Amino acid sequence: MTITVVGLGLIGGSMALSLKENNFVKTLIGVDNNPEHSEKALQLGLIDSLASLKDAVAQSDIIIVATPVDTLTFILPEILDLITENQVVIEVGSTKKPVIDAVKNHVNRQNFVATHPMAGTEFSGPEAAIRHLFDGKMCVLCDIQDSKAELVEIIKKMYSDGLK
Repeated sequence: MTITVVGLGLIGGSMALSLKENNFVKTLIGVDNNPEHSEKALQLGLIDSLASLKDAVAQSDIIIVATPVDTLTFILPEILDLITENQVVIEVGSTKKPVIDAVKNHVNRQNFVATHPMAGTEFSGPEAAIRHLFDGKMCVLCDIQDSKAELVEIIKKMYSDGLK
C-alpha cells in the first residue's frame, strides 16, 4: 500500500512513523509546502520520498491530509479533484464543520473520511513527530454515512492496525 501524507508536522509525521513501524504501508510519500519541513521529514526517515501533490496523489491508495485547519477547506477539494474511485482521502484536523461543508457537494465526497485522532502535543514541525503518539488513543470518524463503506473499513483498519 502507498500512502501520501500532506503536511509533515506533528500529526502527519507521527502518523508516518507509526504506519511505517507497524508495517501498514509499503511506500510513504510526503508533501509539504515548506521545503525545510519536506527535507527534514526525509532526513528523519518519516517518509520514503517527496513529490508534488498531483504526483503523490496519483501514486497513492490513501491520502492523509494533516495540514493546519485553515488550509483544509481549499486543499481537500483540490485533492478530491485528483483521485480515482478506489482512493480514499482523510483529514485529521480538529475542526469538522467547515471541512465537511467544503466537500459535501463534491463529486468524490464518497471517497473522503473526516477523522479526528485524539492525540497531540503543543509542538509542531517534523522534529515534533513522536513514535507511538496514537497508541491507545481513540479516533472519531465523522459523517461516515456519506463515505463508501469499504473505504471507511480501510481507514478503521489503518487506525487499529497501523496507528496502534
